[in-house]
Amino acid sequence: MYLLEIDRKHNRIHLMMSEHFDAPQAESLLADAQARAEEMETGFHVLCDLTTLEEFDPEAKTIFRRFMDLMNQRGAHKIIRIIPDPLDNFGLTVMSYFHYDDSVHIITCKTLKEALTHL
Repeated sequence: MYLLEIDRKHNRIHLMMSEHFDAPQAESLLADAQARAEEMETGFHVLCDLTTLEEFDPEAKTIFRRFMDLMNQRGAHKIIRIIPDPLDNFGLTVMSYFHYDDSVHIITCKTLKEALTHL
């Protein structure tokens, strides 16, 4: 399951992924993000909350890479991920090297409180 919110006032995307994230959900997320990408101005931040994500299907990761590419193409400046346990990174750090430019700052935090200090 996921929740995608656009905060135009702060030029920020909030993405929360939880429980079991599978390919159909990833396709839906990508379609939602593509439909709303025009709402963001270059230099936006993405706050990605994975605190309740239990399983990230391999097929969903393939689709999620396209979401990462979209964020990069639309001009994301900072990606802030909330992952309480570093062992539950779900391969996102490695994927980031291939799907974000060097100008995109990637920050991984353990808590929302910590993440908010980077916004």
